[in-house]
Amino acid sequence: EMKESIISSLETSLLKLRAIWTEVGMTEEQKEDRNQVVITHMVSLLEQMVDEETEMKNKILVNIKEFSRELTKVCNELQVPQMKVDESLTLLEMEKNLRTEVDRLSLERHLRLKKLKKLVDDEDRICKRLAKSLNPNPIVGVPTENRLNEYGQYVETLEKELVKREEMFTSTKEVLLHLWDELEVTQNDEQETIVVSSNSSNYQLSDSNMDYLKSLIANYETQLKKNEEQAKQLRHDIEHLWNRLDIEEEQRQAFIEVTRGCKPSILTALEIELDTLNKMKLENLKKLVEKSRKDLNQWWDKCYFGSEERLKFNPIISEDYSEELLNLHEEEIKKITEYYQQYQSYYQLVEHWYDLWNKWLEFEVKANDPNRFGNRGGKLLQEEKLRRALNKEFPKVEKDLKAQLLNYEKANDKPFLINDQRFLDTIDALKEEHKLQKEQEKMDRQLAKERELRKEMSYGSKITPSKRRFGTTGNVTPIKTPTAKKPKISAMSTGNARSRVQSRVNMPQSSKTPGGVRVAKSNRVASAKSTRSKNIRILKEMNDNISQGYNFEKASMKINEISFSSSKNSFGDFARELHEATKNNQRSSVLSTVNDENILQATATILCDSSN
Repeated sequence: EMKESIISSLETSLLKLRAIWTEVGMTEEQKEDRNQVVITHMVSLLEQMVDEETEMKNKILVNIKEFSRELTKVCNELQVPQMKVDESLTLLEMEKNLRTEVDRLSLERHLRLKKLKKLVDDEDRICKRLAKSLNPNPIVGVPTENRLNEYGQYVETLEKELVKREEMFTSTKEVLLHLWDELEVTQNDEQETIVVSSNSSNYQLSDSNMDYLKSLIANYETQLKKNEEQAKQLRHDIEHLWNRLDIEEEQRQAFIEVTRGCKPSILTALEIELDTLNKMKLENLKKLVEKSRKDLNQWWDKCYFGSEERLKFNPIISEDYSEELLNLHEEEIKKITEYYQQYQSYYQLVEHWYDLWNKWLEFEVKANDPNRFGNRGGKLLQEEKLRRALNKEFPKVEKDLKAQLLNYEKANDKPFLINDQRFLDTIDALKEEHKLQKEQEKMDRQLAKERELRKEMSYGSKITPSKRRFGTTGNVTPIKTPTAKKPKISAMSTGNARSRVQSRVNMPQSSKTPGGVRVAKSNRVASAKSTRSKNIRILKEMNDNISQGYNFEKASMKINEISFSSSKNSFGDFARELHEATKNNQRSSVLSTVNDENILQATATILCDSSN
C-alpha cells in the first residue's frame, strides 16, 4: 500500500511538473533533464531518510548501553539488585524501561544523599554544643536504608540530649538566681559570670559544664539548708526566751515581720536578738528559774508524778540561781516533754479507765436507789442500755490497759507509776477496797437489823401501818424513801514532802488520780489479804457460843471484828461477786416473831453465809 501510494503520488507530481514545463515552453530535452533531476533528488532524499533512521537506531542502542551501565552503577551504590532486561522487547521499549529504572534509582540515591547531608550537619551542630566528638565511623558513599535509619536514630538521640540539657540549664539558672538571692551571693567566679550572661542557645552544654552546674546547685542548696536550720534554731531559742522573759506580743510580731527567711542579713539580725535576750536572761535568772519550775510542775502533773519521782530532780530545791541551774531545768523540761509525748497514749488510756470506773460506781449507787423506779420518760431503760454498754466496754479497756502496761514494764524494766504507785497494783487495790467497803456496809446493815431486833424484843415491836381496807376512803400520805448516799472511797496518802520543797514542787498531798478517784491505801490492801483466817476463827467461836447461851454485846463485838476481802482481780469476777452480795442484801429482815434461840441461830447463819 505504501508503494502504490508513493507511485501514485510520484506519477501525479510528474504529470503536474510536465504540464508546467509544457506551459512554460520547455523542450523535450529540457523536460528530460528536469525529470532526471527529480529522480536524483528523490533518491537522495530517500537515502537521507534512511541515514537519519539508521542514526536514530544507533542512538537508541547507545542509550540502551549507557542506561545499562548507569543502572549497574546505581544499583551497586544503593546496594540493591539490578533489574533484568527482557530481550524480547523492542529497542524503544527496552530503552524506555532502562531509562525509567535509572531515573527512579537516581532519585532515591539523591534523596539518601540529601538526608545524609542533613544528618551530618545536625550531628556537627549538636556535637559542637555538647562538646562531643563526631561519629568515629562516618558514612562513605550512598548509605543503605538501614544504615541511614540507624544514623538518623543516633542523631535523634543527640538532639534529645541537647534539648534536655537546654531545659536543665534554663531551670538550673533560675534555681541559681534564687539561691544567690537567698544567700546574698555576688558572682565573682568567671564560670558563674558566664552562666549568668549566657542562655540555653549559646552556653556550651558539655558534660563538664553540666557537672559543674550540678555541683554548684548542690553546694548552694547545702548552704541554704544550713541557713534554714540555723534560722530555725535561732527562732526556737528566741521564742523560748520570749516566753521566759514575757516579751509583749506586739514586739514579737514586729520582729517576726522584718526577719522572715534565712538570708545572711536575717541570720545576723536573729543572732543579735538572741544575744540581747541572753543578756536579759542573765539579768532575770531567778524569775526564769521560777518560771521553769512552774512549767516543770505542770508537765509532772500531766505525767502524774508523785513526790518521790519529783524529788529525784535535785535542782528543784536549789537556791543558787545561775545559768547552769536554768539550763538544768530546761533540759529536764525537754526530757519530761519527750517522755510525755512518747507515752501520751498510756496516760490517755489510764484516764479512760478511771472514767469508766467512776461511771461504774455511779451505776452501782443508782442501782441501790429505790427512787429510780419512779422515774418516767424512759430514763430507766436508757440507764440499763448505758450499763450494758459499760459492762461490755470496761473489761476490754482494762485488758488492753494491763497488756500495754505490762509491755511498758518489760521494755523499761520498771513499773508504770501513777502518783508513785504501780498502776497495775492500784487497779487491784481499788477493787479490793471497794469490795471491803461493800462487805462492811453489809455487816453494818446486819448489825442494825440485830439491834432493832433486840430493841423490839426488849420494848415490843413497832406498829406497822396496815393496808387500807377495801372500800375505805381518805388520802394516804406516801412515805418518802431516803435517797441512798454515794459511798465514799478512802484515799491513800503519799506521805508528807519536805516543807522547804513545797514552795517549789507541787507535791500531790492526796495523790489525786486522773479520774478524780483517790488511790486506796496500800496498808489496808495488804492487811485485807490476811483477814479471812481471822474471820473464820471468829465465826467458829460465835457458833460454839450458840449452844451455851448467846450474849448480844459479845456478838456485836465479834461481828465488828470481822472483815472481808477478795482475791479476785478480774473485772468479771469482781462484778459477779458484787452481784451475789447485792442479792444477799435484798433478803427480808429477821422475823420479829421468833424467840431468842431462833434469833441467835438466824444471826449465826447469816454470818456463816457471809463468811463463805
